[in-house]
Amino acid sequence: MPPLLFAPYRLPAKRFPEVFEAGRSEACAALVMRFLPNGGAKTCVGVIASKRTFHLAVERSRARRLLREAFRLEREQLAEGVDLVLIGRRQLLKMKCQDVRKALLNVCRRAGLLKSQQAECRKAQM
Repeated sequence: MPPLLFAPYRLPAKRFPEVFEAGRSEACAALVMRFLPNGGAKTCVGVIASKRTFHLAVERSRARRLLREAFRLEREQLAEGVDLVLIGRRQLLKMKCQDVRKALLNVCRRAGLLKSQQAECRKAQM
């Protein structure tokens, strides 16, 4: 896999307000995830690390890198056709990448955004 989050997986800034307004939310100690089905074939992600939460630029950059990397590594397990906005919380700076990945998967599991959960739902409906 490539080391960076390629443009096809980035959520355009003009979609952020729509996700915030019409989307749902799940949270944990490290992050808040807003999500909205996009009707497409791929999942896109946007990342927010605010100055209010992360005072220094190096902290904001680290938070964004951790969230993007967690998404990149767990992208295959996530459901397709969803726009995600990940908002970092202060606790994120104390975590390692593996912990952020677990937190992201946990939040996605609670939101029902894992491929395995969608496959189980389809089987139950049949």
